[in-house]
Amino acid sequence: MIYIEKAQTNEFVLTLTESVTISNPYFLFKFVWELDEELTPIYWVGTDTSSYTYRYNLFTLEEGVDATFKIGQYRYEVYESAISPTDETGLTKIEEGRMVVNGTGTTIYD
Repeated sequence: MIYIEKAQTNEFVLTLTESVTISNPYFLFKFVWELDEELTPIYWVGTDTSSYTYRYNLFTLEEGVDATFKIGQYRYEVYESAISPTDETGLTKIEEGRMVVNGTGTTIYD
């Protein structure tokens, strides 16, 4: 599970390398807010900064700069791509899971 704090730089770790089928892939993340799945998904191309990719993949996401989320729960999907992607069309999904976005001062209805 990924935990994100609003208006902060967030680091999270996943184990994607064990599922990839191409060398040095780009990782496209697709986030769907569970409170209203009709909203347009949020896409983000994450850069793996891990020095030990055979063990884990490390990502840094600055909420409000790299992507802006509403407070609440999301489903996420990760796709691999040989080139920098913009959506998941034609890509291979390598992981899916859940994400929680937390923050203060706003509600899930903003």
